[in-house]
Amino acid sequence: MHITKTFKPRLNKFNLRAFVFLLFLIFYTSSYSYSANLKPFETIIKPEIPTIGDTVSIKIPREKNNKQVPKIFFEKNKLPVFVLSESWFRTFLPLSANYKSGKYLLEIFYKEKVKRIDLFVKDKKYPLQELILPKQVAELKASRIEKALVAKSLSTLSNTKLWSGKFIYPSNGPQSTAYGVKRKVNGVINPDYFHKGLDFAALQGSNVVAPENGKVILAGHETKGFVVNGNCIFIDHGHGVITGYLHLSSILVKEGDFIKKSQIIGKVGSTGIASGPHLHWGVYVLGKTVEPLNWTSMIID
Repeated sequence: MHITKTFKPRLNKFNLRAFVFLLFLIFYTSSYSYSANLKPFETIIKPEIPTIGDTVSIKIPREKNNKQVPKIFFEKNKLPVFVLSESWFRTFLPLSANYKSGKYLLEIFYKEKVKRIDLFVKDKKYPLQELILPKQVAELKASRIEKALVAKSLSTLSNTKLWSGKFIYPSNGPQSTAYGVKRKVNGVINPDYFHKGLDFAALQGSNVVAPENGKVILAGHETKGFVVNGNCIFIDHGHGVITGYLHLSSILVKEGDFIKKSQIIGKVGSTGIASGPHLHWGVYVLGKTVEPLNWTSMIID
């Protein structure tokens, strides 16, 4: 009689190692093949290599059926993200004049993925301006109500984008003090101070116009505690973009008004801390000042 024996493999250390390695190989190759078919989400950054004072635009594609919103961090600080269109999300990165040049970390979390970008910021040197002001003027400080209302205005983050193109100049007067200038007042330099807007040496009572469409969110009056800014207007253009107009002789709009590009909103004056008639124009993005001329020289969407 011929007896057939059934072979039963024994699981020894060698076979176990080989089995585990085979499982790992199958998992690794399958996961690699899956991830290879996934395209990393696109990111459009303009300008790619910004300069101090720039407003950096960061855009990420938006899917109609995906309700997930990207999370964007700059140096661990979370940035608000807005819906720009059916196809794009967008946030801004304001690089105020007090930034230092160098490498900064930008992190974007979206669709269960993370993209880390080293953003290189170029330096910009700002000049020093000397001013002589009467002691009683130089020592003036913003009142409590002025600080509170201006801070509230600059923190506005409305979801509707109201501007559509390049900003126009709010005054036809000659430009005087540029953005970012350091100042020596009565012989003393404040190392933390820089000029937070662009000045126009315009005539007393000349027109001030809106550079783009927007909504008036603050109309401050010198008689109501606006000691430093004087008579002033702040306009919300949407998506965290605010413009301010200081030292006016008169205000021709009121809070809540929707205004159109080139509409007259006030008159040039010298209210608040001012050495003479002029318009101070500031552009603020996410609460921080940026170079106004960038908004007049290009379309920042």
